[in-house]
Amino acid sequence: MATDWSDPNHPQVQQMANSSPDQVSADAAAQAVKDLHAQVSPADLKPVLEQHYSQMDPEQMKAIVAQLQQQLAQSGNAQSQQVAATVDPTTATPQQAAELHAHAHEFHPNTVEKVVIAGAGAATIGGLAVLAARHFSQKA
Repeated sequence: MATDWSDPNHPQVQQMANSSPDQVSADAAAQAVKDLHAQVSPADLKPVLEQHYSQMDPEQMKAIVAQLQQQLAQSGNAQSQQVAATVDPTTATPQQAAELHAHAHEFHPNTVEKVVIAGAGAATIGGLAVLAARHFSQKA
């Protein structure tokens, strides 16, 4: 069953909102984050992303930013290449990471799936799922 991110009372949103990242299975977190990206606009997701990246281990954030940057630079899209060129993975801030992620979400959803959902690891994706659930469950 897909997570309905537009319904703050959806059982999966509520369950994740009341969990810690390690209590959400990797498969459930991955599916919830896929649903999140499919249903929520980059602008609405950005505050969650900023919080997510600010709480992430700095080395892990740098690795994700480097992967996103590489994928966007190779996208063949001039705007994406320009966005990628503005971020240095070694000094990226959580806000810059969120910007890069939001741009990829809007223009290159397969990149988000490849780098963030499949490549980031269960703890990272679980953390994003729980943060998103807590954020969107407050929209009631």
